[in-house]
Amino acid sequence: MFPVFVSAIDSPADESFVELLYTQHRDKIYKTAYKILKHVQDAEDSTADTFVKIIDTIHNYYGKSEDELSAVFVTIAKNTALDKHRRKGKIIFVPLSEEMTNEDDSDVVGDIVATEEVYERLYAAIDKLDEEYAQIVKLKMGCDYSDKKNGTILNISESNVKIRYHRAKKMLLKILKEK
Repeated sequence: MFPVFVSAIDSPADESFVELLYTQHRDKIYKTAYKILKHVQDAEDSTADTFVKIIDTIHNYYGKSEDELSAVFVTIAKNTALDKHRRKGKIIFVPLSEEMTNEDDSDVVGDIVATEEVYERLYAAIDKLDEEYAQIVKLKMGCDYSDKKNGTILNISESNVKIRYHRAKKMLLKILKEK
């Protein structure tokens, strides 16, 4: 699978960096995709798609710690696998974090039973958020990382993570109520 990626890379430095990333992260990315897709070929395709996305933004990953790379790549892998799963028209069950299910009764997002239709609505609502808010939601829901870890990944303070997540949930609620 790796030779296909090599042809998309322009510089020798990027090529060796991608090869290193591929060697270090392919199993984790594959396992993430397989947990969602439950099919070997689909998980392999999703892994390949994930690496294409990584290569498209390769310069963003230089100088990042192993934990940051792992977190970002797992998030990309989850989103890629979920996209693939959604396109196949299957029902998606998305785990919701405790913060979303126990905050308050008016938080519709926390009460969602993830049927295909509801997942589609939630996914579309997340896509409507500004990138800074969408990233927080994807990291919190997809990876279930602590606010401190999310802050490290996004290079913002822990309190800023909490504020953005709170705002993102309000925006999602508003978007979901509009439909």
